Amino acid sequence: MPLSLVRFMLFLAVAIAVPMGDAIAQSRGGFFERLFGGDREVPPPPGVIPNAPRAGQPGRAAPVQRKKQAATAAAAEPVYPVADIEPKETDARRVLVIGDFVAGGLAWGLDQAFADNPKLAVLDNTDGSSGLVRDDHYDWTASLPDLLAETRPDAIVVMIGINDRQPIRAADGSLAVRSDRWDAAYTARVERFVAALKAAGKPVIWVGEPPLRSADGSADMAFLNTVFKEKAEAAGMRFVDIWDGFADEDGKFVARGPDMDGQARQLRSGDGINFTKSGRRKLAFYVERELGPAGTGDAIGTAAPLNPNETVEIGADGKARTVGPVVSLTDPPPAAVDATLAGAAPVAAPTNTADPVYKLTVEGIAAPAPPGRADDFTWKAPRPTTAAASGSVVDGIIIVPVAGVLGEGQPAK
Repeated sequence: MPLSLVRFMLFLAVAIAVPMGDAIAQSRGGFFERLFGGDREVPPPPGVIPNAPRAGQPGRAAPVQRKKQAATAAAAEPVYPVADIEPKETDARRVLVIGDFVAGGLAWGLDQAFADNPKLAVLDNTDGSSGLVRDDHYDWTASLPDLLAETRPDAIVVMIGINDRQPIRAADGSLAVRSDRWDAAYTARVERFVAALKAAGKPVIWVGEPPLRSADGSADMAFLNTVFKEKAEAAGMRFVDIWDGFADEDGKFVARGPDMDGQARQLRSGDGINFTKSGRRKLAFYVERELGPAGTGDAIGTAAPLNPNETVEIGADGKARTVGPVVSLTDPPPAAVDATLAGAAPVAAPTNTADPVYKLTVEGIAAPAPPGRADDFTWKAPRPTTAAASGSVVDGIIIVPVAGVLGEGQPAK
């Protein structure tokens, strides 16, 4: 073979091998890239459009970007179960609820409390924007007689005052909130409203105001409760204080607290005034237990205790507890303690009252311990010494003869 032909073939082989090596290097990344690079995908060369995956061929999914969630995110509030209201009987007891928008939430809670009781109907006649200050919007004192004649309630529940933190219009101008003149004018309006309620001749339950988120609002509500309680109780009405049920141990506003089942729930809405459904139901519980004494007969649900000597109290966790009559352990026995029960046979008085067993089990007197036993605590007078017996006492000093000190028969030195 000619030498020129051999050189040409070698040149051709080298020319073909060099591009293939570059392609392999680009696709595989060289030795170190193959050693440390793993399966990392290498971008295509400039100007090269990668082939789209064929139909049915699985492609690599795009990475999913997850949003970071706050570690302190609170769990969503569970949905409060709403009961279906059963039809009421035609002769059902009628409880009329009047007041502002908070009283409207109270009426909803009472309706839920007696949803399955056909013997009691809750009548919601509240006006959300009403109060005792803006009588130009709605005058409760003037409208009450017609309202009572129309609804013919067996009991009246009043909750009003949340809208009354505003000036009172007087003949000589506007009275600033919580000024001396404002306090006097507002108290006079409460007295007139109480007189109209008393004239109706129906049992009245006046529900106090709750604490508010703002400190000034809570202070104003506390003042209104003082006026409401004094005037309502003076007229023979029941005043229900709900403050502690929606406050902390210091009496301040809390948005969360125990519900009817003792579970921590959101009781107040975001504005710090309204109540959630759980809060409305708890609010109604305070009134529910008062409806029995208010004259609504046996239509009081489960609020009344089975024992007439017992009462129902609400604990700090929001649960109802039955409390029995208080019995003193130190009072003397009643005069009829020796009387027998009805139908019981007469029992003869015990005759063996001197028996140690009777004294121990009945009278609680233990028998005296024998002398010298561990439980013998009788005091024994000390025996006089020989020296004291043979000596004499002068001004409280015992004078003992020398023989008594040295002993009998021992000569003195």
